Amino acid sequence: MRHLSSIGCGSESSACRSKAFKRVCVNRRAYFLALVFTCTIPLHAQGSATKPLTAHAKATSHTAARVLPDSGAATDDQYIVGSLAALRDAPSSAIIAAVQKATAVTVIARDHGWTRVRLEGWVPDSLLVPADTTFRAGLSAADLRSNPAAVRGKTVVWNVQFLALQMADPLRHGLEDGEPYILAKGPDMENALSYLVVPPSLLGTARALQPLERITVTARVRDGKSDPVGIPILDIQTIRRSR
Repeated sequence: MRHLSSIGCGSESSACRSKAFKRVCVNRRAYFLALVFTCTIPLHAQGSATKPLTAHAKATSHTAARVLPDSGAATDDQYIVGSLAALRDAPSSAIIAAVQKATAVTVIARDHGWTRVRLEGWVPDSLLVPADTTFRAGLSAADLRSNPAAVRGKTVVWNVQFLALQMADPLRHGLEDGEPYILAKGPDMENALSYLVVPPSLLGTARALQPLERITVTARVRDGKSDPVGIPILDIQTIRRSR
């Protein structure tokens, strides 16, 4: 305790030594408390990190997961186009159409600042052509008969004259026995006959047709020159009654 003799006392009295001892004890106690507090902080922080989420925190986490941008998932959300917008078949690609302001669209995907939408509307039948890559505009009945192998499977849009709805018999090669077909004249002003096979989904429309009525059909060539008389056979995909 010799080093305590310089702390404000002229002699090493018992009272002086007692005061000095108390100061040392107080300092040691303060140091010990500081050390305990410092060691406790990481444990407290670790307990907070592993603490289970409260109901509010869970709800917040779930909401954030649902609204993450550019997720690419379909949302089926309804929106209104705020101004005239260019419609593209892919982000940054060429413009394929224009969407008017206030048009309702359904969001089906998002990708890095672009939104894929679906919209519905109506266009005249006369403006539509098959998206099928086998579509060949301008093929006539004569073209089909002249090169039946080359045109098999091709799709045409013909304006023809309805003559009758008939059922196939075994004498007509290329048609199934009992298969319904339209006997048609054309296309356009061509003086030729064709067998236009009617699918079950269009049988009601075919039955409502009147003799000599003009119709527009989208059809796929089954046989450009059937036996025995060389009449083309086509499978109808759509029927539109002329007005």
